[in-house]
Amino acid sequence: MANVYLYLGEEKYLINHKIERLIVESKADQYNTFSYDMDEVNIKEAVRDASTPPFMGESKAVIVRNPKFLTTEKSEINHTISVLIKYIENPMESTYFIINAVGLKLNEKSEVVKQLRKKAVIIETRDISETEFCGWVKRQFELEDVIIEDEAVKLFYSLVGRNMISAKTEIDKLVAYVGKENMVTSKIVSSVVVREIQQDIFALSNAIIERDSEKTMTVYRDLIAVDSDVNRLFNLVTRTIRDTLLVNYMLAEGAKQNDIATRMETSVNRAYYLIRNAKSFDIQSAKEYLAKLGELDYKIKSGQIDARTGFEFFLFQL
Repeated sequence: MANVYLYLGEEKYLINHKIERLIVESKADQYNTFSYDMDEVNIKEAVRDASTPPFMGESKAVIVRNPKFLTTEKSEINHTISVLIKYIENPMESTYFIINAVGLKLNEKSEVVKQLRKKAVIIETRDISETEFCGWVKRQFELEDVIIEDEAVKLFYSLVGRNMISAKTEIDKLVAYVGKENMVTSKIVSSVVVREIQQDIFALSNAIIERDSEKTMTVYRDLIAVDSDVNRLFNLVTRTIRDTLLVNYMLAEGAKQNDIATRMETSVNRAYYLIRNAKSFDIQSAKEYLAKLGELDYKIKSGQIDARTGFEFFLFQL
């Protein structure tokens, strides 16, 4: 096994699972497993720990989270990158140095990224397909001695989407609801699972920003089939684009995940997804469409046009 690992990708659940499996394989026990958040401490602290022998054990695992110094993003902490580069060149043999860069886009021009490309084992986790996701869902139930009908799996996917962290939460709820050695039906899924409509709203908002008319209409039709309240959809799309712009501005000011969670009055986990979504938005297009949605909102409220006609006309014009 190697000594330096770099995990890349967007799917937090899969990356966390792979890191947990690596730690088990490394034989590093709980007294020799340490995690460092780069939003809170300097990288030199993690390197210092990695450079010391394990305590009464064969190996040690040091996990580095939120390594924004690998990107072009600004950080409040002036990380001592030279110390990390030196460590990568000559890592401690008994330490598994693990860098969790979930959701980050690397700055390929930086010296530390170049060194990682040369020396580290890089595991890049791609987004799973619908077929892979549905297979994963069935296996999670099998592990709990619960059967789920094929139609129920399809319905589960339509409600939850491919957010594996949310999916695992809903799977646990369903397992607790039916109990061991029982079956999950479509009816049970309908009554227990909470639809992750916010993910669909973001997908619609992003399609609008990207001017992808085909995707826009596909997602819109899916949403309207579940929630026929066009006013609600219109307001959610407007709010999503507005919030994403606000998060972009906060990131430009140097705000961190916890700061954004506090200012947006949301959870830290939700702030993570807001930040990830904000990074994928075309800012100028977002401003343009937010202005158009504001004009449409005025026309709807002043009675010049009804919500459904106005919103659909707006979508068809993309």
